[in-house]
Amino acid sequence: MVRSKERFKKWNSVIDELKPIVEEFVEEKCKAVVAENDVPRSFVQSVNCDILHACIEAEYSDVYPPGFFASQAYWYCTGRFPCGWKGDFPDGQQVIY
Repeated sequence: MVRSKERFKKWNSVIDELKPIVEEFVEEKCKAVVAENDVPRSFVQSVNCDILHACIEAEYSDVYPPGFFASQAYWYCTGRFPCGWKGDFPDGQQVIY
């Protein structure tokens, strides 16, 4: 469902503007965790994806309410890392590092 065709047309330019900012921010914030825990590069890529999508949800929150990625952002803001799901969705629970 498209709630604003004009805003949707700007989607790629919004991504292009946010992506380098998010990548630099995430790289800096994850540096110590990566070094201390020898986590794979895919960890940082996953965090990049979550944070970028949380920013997109925020950017378009005036046309559609934020959802999944906003809930993920909560954990990042508390210094934690959502990293999976234990059990069969929607039953079970989220795994938080």
